[in-house]
Amino acid sequence: MSTTRFGRRPSSLPTLTTSRTAPAPGSWTGYAPIDAGLSEQFRAALDDLREGLRRWRSWSYLAVEEMKNRYRRTVLGPWWLTIQMGIFVTGISLVFGSVLNEPIKEFLPYLALGYMSFLLLSGIVRASAGVFLRGSATLKSTRQPLSGLVLRDITIEFIQFGHNLLLYVPLLIAGLVPLSPKMLIALPIIALIAVNGLFCGLWLGMAVARFRDLEPLVNAILGVAIFFSPVLFQLGDVSSGIRSYVLSWNPFTFLISAFRAPLLDAPLTTSYYVGSAIVTLVNVVLGLIVFTRMRSRLPYWVA
Repeated sequence: MSTTRFGRRPSSLPTLTTSRTAPAPGSWTGYAPIDAGLSEQFRAALDDLREGLRRWRSWSYLAVEEMKNRYRRTVLGPWWLTIQMGIFVTGISLVFGSVLNEPIKEFLPYLALGYMSFLLLSGIVRASAGVFLRGSATLKSTRQPLSGLVLRDITIEFIQFGHNLLLYVPLLIAGLVPLSPKMLIALPIIALIAVNGLFCGLWLGMAVARFRDLEPLVNAILGVAIFFSPVLFQLGDVSSGIRSYVLSWNPFTFLISAFRAPLLDAPLTTSYYVGSAIVTLVNVVLGLIVFTRMRSRLPYWVA
């Protein structure tokens, strides 16, 4: 038996090999190589989405903790969102209702539902633009699915939206909006907005990480988007011109109108839902294309 400098070599000592241990079936493999083929990059992108959705406990917990931290040491906490929304909507309804000669009983619920859905959509776009820049420290220190960062920020926006949506209850109690089975149609529209948020984050977040000038441009557009969205006025009250043209091509128009109409027991215009489906399809396709091609390069852009 062979010996070493310090004595005999134990016969039971395992032999070390240089072969790499095969990954467990179904484990997350991380990034695809930059020079990988399109099919391999696409599989890695889909795997990222599956892994991100599978880790829902992680990003939902982080979203809740983020909301708690924002309102730490306050008595009412996130309920201030509901109070602020109620004060704002009431004040704007009193002013713009008289300016536009709209009855307050009709204009208040119209404005409230339109404004809370606008805040959700604009918040999602703003969060999507900077999602990977805000998560740069996490990207450089840990390996985790990129979709998890998007899902965390989108969840934060929906938590705020949930607090704002509670104002619908006093509107029902006051009889300003009718209680109708039609209101259930708003639920799939909310799910559709969530899908748009996820895929918007995948392509817009990537684009902003690569071209940093896009984020201030997005914020500038969102600053005036409310005046080109059906929040403060009825679509039928808009005269033909530039604002009418912008409204027709504004994605917010379809999603806001599709969400608000069933809650107000208004006619369900087909164009709202066709437009919402088209906007979602464009977001999904664009998100998959950009996320597939740019995903492996993202760590270099945020370094």
